Amino acid sequence: MASGTFQSLPVPTPALDGRISAIVVDPGGTPADVVTKGTALTVEVEWNLTGFLVPLLGGSWTVQVIVDQVGGSNDFTHPIPAVSVPLNGSFAYRQVIALPILTTGVYTVTASLNYLNPAGVPASLGGYVSVGTVNMLP
Repeated sequence: MASGTFQSLPVPTPALDGRISAIVVDPGGTPADVVTKGTALTVEVEWNLTGFLVPLLGGSWTVQVIVDQVGGSNDFTHPIPAVSVPLNGSFAYRQVIALPILTTGVYTVTASLNYLNPAGVPASLGGYVSVGTVNMLP
């Protein structure tokens, strides 16, 4: 599972911090970096929060996956709109996103996590992880 960058609110680290990680897997749950065209892939995104402010957070997370075909034009963000995950006072979250079937080619995959405050306004909390490269064989 690849680890990424997490941006916290402007408070001391002991008050609020986080980690994000993600992995691309095939239908059997095996990490997928070289697969045959037509193979269904999912991106498993996990993020964890630490600090005494976590139970006080309200609002929701939004999660999306950005897929870029290297040297090609099959670039997209999925899903649109982003998956909404309500904050519930938990320290750990997980979201699985099924990707559309990819055509032959090499793709870079990035998972994006954003925070919306209770009014639905984006705030400086969230992160991203460069999940890796997937080679979709003919």
